[in-house]
Amino acid sequence: MRYLDAAAVRAAVSLPAAIAALRDGLAADAGGPQPVRTSRAWTGGELLVMPAEAGAVAGVKLATIGTGPVRVQGVYVLFDAATLTPLVVADAGALTLLRTAALSALAVDLLAPVSASTLAVVGTGPQAREHVAAIRAVRPISSVTVVGRTPSRAAALAAELDASVGSDVASADIVCLCTTATTPVVSAADLAPHACVAAIGAHVPDAREVAADVVASSFVVVDDPAAARREAGDLIMAVAEGVASESVFDVSLATLVRGEVARPGGRTLFKSVGFGLADLLVARLLAD
Repeated sequence: MRYLDAAAVRAAVSLPAAIAALRDGLAADAGGPQPVRTSRAWTGGELLVMPAEAGAVAGVKLATIGTGPVRVQGVYVLFDAATLTPLVVADAGALTLLRTAALSALAVDLLAPVSASTLAVVGTGPQAREHVAAIRAVRPISSVTVVGRTPSRAAALAAELDASVGSDVASADIVCLCTTATTPVVSAADLAPHACVAAIGAHVPDAREVAADVVASSFVVVDDPAAARREAGDLIMAVAEGVASESVFDVSLATLVRGEVARPGGRTLFKSVGFGLADLLVARLLAD
C-alpha cells in the first residue's frame, strides 16, 4: 500500500486527465447508484464520509472541513474491489481540489458556448486558483477577472494568474463561484444572459452563493441529484421560496455527458456539492 501526499497526487494526475476520467466514467455510468455521503459536526468543523465503488476498485474519502488555515483536509483510501485490499492512501485535500475543478470544467465544456472566452472567478482561495486552470483547459480563455471581498488577496491571486481584479461579473461568459459565502454573491441582474455559472462553494441546505432568481432564470445541471436534494442550498432555498420547481434537481451531469439531455440556449447553472463516485473516478488514476 502506497501513501501519496498532496504533491504526489498532483504529480500523478493532471487536470486534463482528471477531466477525461470524469467524462469517461460518467459516460459509462460507472458504478451505478452510490450512497450519498454522510456528514457529522465536530468541534473543529465537519467530517464528510464519501464511499463509492466502480469496476475493479472501491474507495472512501474521509474529509474534514474546518476554519483553520487549511480548510479541507483528510485522506482517501482506494481498495481493490474484489479482495478489499487497500491499494493507495492519498491526501484528500489535493484530490478534492483536483476533482472539484475538473468536474466544473467538464460541466463548462458541455454547457458554455464554444466561443466563450471571458472568465470571472469569485473567491480567492485554492479552488478559485484551480478553477481558472481547469476552465483554461476546456475553453480559449482570453481574459480572467478575479472578484474577492479582500482587495489584497484578490490582487495577489490576479497577479499570480495573469488576471485582472474586478468588482462584478457582468461581462463574463463563464462565472465560477468558489466562495465560503452563506448568502448570495450574485443575482440574475449581475450576469450576462448567456453566462455559464459553476457554483461550488456551498454544500449545506441553508447556504447559497446564487440568488433564487439565478436558479429560476437558468438551465440547471447538478453533479448528483441525490446529493443535491440534500445539500444544494442554492437550489433547495429557491424551491422552498416558490421561485423554482423540483425539476432543478433532475438533470445530472452524467445525463448531459451521455447526451440524454440537450443544452438549451441562454443562461446555464452547474451546481456541485461533491459526490463519492467523482472522487473515485479520479482517485483510481492513482493506482496506475
